[in-house]
Amino acid sequence: MSRPLPRVTHSEYALSMAVLRDVEGGEAIPLASRVLVGRAPTAALRLEDKRVSGEHATLLWTGTSWVVRDLGSRNGTFVDGQRLEPGGSCVLSVGSRLSFGARGDRWQLADAGPPGPMARDPEGGLTTASGGVLALPDEDQPEIAVYADGRGRWILEIGEDQRPITEGAQVEAGGRTWQILLPAQIEGTATVDPGPTIDTIGVRFGVSMDEEHVQITLLHQGRSIPLERREHGYVLLTLARQRLEDRALPAAEQGWVDRDQLLRWLQLDANGLNVAIYRARGQLADAGVEGAAGVVEVRRGQRRLGLEPERLEIGPLS
Repeated sequence: MSRPLPRVTHSEYALSMAVLRDVEGGEAIPLASRVLVGRAPTAALRLEDKRVSGEHATLLWTGTSWVVRDLGSRNGTFVDGQRLEPGGSCVLSVGSRLSFGARGDRWQLADAGPPGPMARDPEGGLTTASGGVLALPDEDQPEIAVYADGRGRWILEIGEDQRPITEGAQVEAGGRTWQILLPAQIEGTATVDPGPTIDTIGVRFGVSMDEEHVQITLLHQGRSIPLERREHGYVLLTLARQRLEDRALPAAEQGWVDRDQLLRWLQLDANGLNVAIYRARGQLADAGVEGAAGVVEVRRGQRRLGLEPERLEIGPLS
């Protein structure tokens, strides 16, 4: 028997981060970068079966893969039916089946992606990130955003403020107190052919004559990646125009727009702008852009596009 798993309030968590699934009940738990399994009250995955040791095993994210490590348990840790040596470890892949204290397919690694930021609400439920961005209290009212910046730091974006945040911090959103759960920022091995990042892509905006339609195309290493047309495209276009208009200014001062002015230009309220920014970040993340949250930068009372003028193109919609 295991304790009830935490309620997860993001419906797409299985597509964006590691998930361990209960084979029998179908319930699932998103994985932090280190998960202690056992009977101890401190175990993140607490199992009440008497064959399970107090601190039985750990699930660890190495930066490139998930590993299960037995902690010298009396009755063993099993991967795909094979018992690990006491203190031994095994690299996991999607579909790997695990059991603790006895043979049997009790758990399955349903998604082997890297861990992402999460938040625990007062009732113990978990809200998970989408596209690398954690929105609180939810995606429709993103009062708070948590994401990783390009320097390996976790950033809290709340109202007009943007600052680093650490594991276990408590924040207020939607009239509730949330505890932030952050994975360790572990750098993996650099690849010879890295994918697109917010620091290496270009963006082309195709705009219809009446400005009712905006086509965003990502440019990376000679490839063009068209994105589905969405309403937030006009928000990015507006910020891109300001960034281009300010190209003669020092880079640190280019493109900043007062939030109130931006709201008037776009005819949005504050929540509408927050939602548009959240969805823009998510769309770039879904397109495989690392660090997609940086597409819009925030400082007190202002917003700007996070790409320099030389990486921007604006032209007619073809």
